[in-house]
Amino acid sequence: MNWRSILPITVLFVALSPGNAVSQQASDIEGVKAASRAFYAAVVVVDDGAAMEKVWAQTPYVTYVGPRSTAIIVGWEAQKKYWIEFNKPFAQRTVALVDAHVHIVGNLAWEIGAESGLAQMKDGSSRKVDWLVTNVYEKIDGRWLTVSHHVQPKPQ
Repeated sequence: MNWRSILPITVLFVALSPGNAVSQQASDIEGVKAASRAFYAAVVVVDDGAAMEKVWAQTPYVTYVGPRSTAIIVGWEAQKKYWIEFNKPFAQRTVALVDAHVHIVGNLAWEIGAESGLAQMKDGSSRKVDWLVTNVYEKIDGRWLTVSHHVQPKPQ
C-alpha cells in the first residue's frame, strides 16, 4: 500500500470519526445561535427592511407568519414588501428570545422559544410582545440564514 491509497482512507476516517461530528455539531449550534442573535438584532430595527434582508435567505421558499397574520407570507420578494409596510407604525421595538431550544439536522436547524419585549408605536401607544416562536434556519454557503419565522400569541 502506498501513501496515495492510505491518504483517502485516512481522510475518510477522520471525517467520519465521532469526535469530528461532535465538533461540527457544536460549531453549527454556535452558528445557529449567532444567526438567532443577528435575527433579533435586526427585528428591532425600524427601517425599510434592510436589516432583515441581511439575516434572511433570499429564496422563494422563505415563510413568515406574524402574531396578527391572516396569511402566510411566502418568498423573499413578498417578505421584503411586508417589512416596509410592517415597520411604518412603529417608533421602536425591543424583542428578546427567551427559553430557546435549538435542534440541527444537516443543513437545517430550528429553535423554539418565547419572544418578550415592548413595541412603541408612533401614535404614542405601546404593545407588549409576548409570543411563542419557531424560527427555522438553513445553512447556505456556510452561513446560517433565517428561512421561516412563525410567532403566535401565548395562550392566556
